[in-house]
Amino acid sequence: MSAASALTPAEALGVGVCSGTIEVCLQQPTLYLKNATQQRLPFTLNPFVLYRGLTMSVANMGILTGIQFPLSNLVTRALTGGESRKLTPAEQITSGFAGGAMSGVVCAPMELVMIQQQRFGESNLFRVGARIVRDHGVSTLYRGLLTACGREAFFCAGVLGLGPVFTEALQERFGLGEKSGSLLGAVGAGVISATLSHPLDTVKTCMQGDIQQAKYTSVTSTVRTLLRDERLPRLFAGWGWRTVRIIGATFIIGQCKDRLSELLLPRRHRLTTCS
Repeated sequence: MSAASALTPAEALGVGVCSGTIEVCLQQPTLYLKNATQQRLPFTLNPFVLYRGLTMSVANMGILTGIQFPLSNLVTRALTGGESRKLTPAEQITSGFAGGAMSGVVCAPMELVMIQQQRFGESNLFRVGARIVRDHGVSTLYRGLLTACGREAFFCAGVLGLGPVFTEALQERFGLGEKSGSLLGAVGAGVISATLSHPLDTVKTCMQGDIQQAKYTSVTSTVRTLLRDERLPRLFAGWGWRTVRIIGATFIIGQCKDRLSELLLPRRHRLTTCS
């Protein structure tokens, strides 16, 4: 069993929150540019615009990654029956996929608020949330829920599953070092998970940007509208920005997870030995 999967739920939560916070602070501009491309908003390099919604984005990714780690660990323990052994590649990917799918319930409302902030430039996230509830009802916060769960399943399967699997395979078969293996593993996992999940992300973003439902209503209606606009390529709008972000996230979160887990496990061992 890996160091990360040997952490307690509280430790896994802490590692996840720290990893997600670091990742989003570094990569927020790619998230804005992806969302803007999907919604056909003007391109910009203005940092004040690129970092719109950063607070909610940090909260979203920090909390999201924070719960994905322990959720994936719980699935891991269920798959192994609590046995301390190395996971198979299929088990690693499955645990990540399941943990990501469950976390979509948390990320959907936070991303909706962030997208509304990015779209209209409102800085106070609580005021934005209150306005959405007042004008459109509480249920609107969960607009795009199914697509959020599906997207997070593929994202987490890539970051926590495919990334480590590819890295280990590259190191064992080609003798690559830790850094180069991790980077190439992140590239492979990022491209695959981004490509598989991007249509879901596009549908989710368009629905959450249009809470008035002027153009995008249900999931199936949104898919039909997007395909009618520009056929299949429309579902992959912003794919490049998102792929860059997922590659970066796979590498950054993987490095944070390993380093923080290594720090926690020896500390726990020392405390147990001394008591």
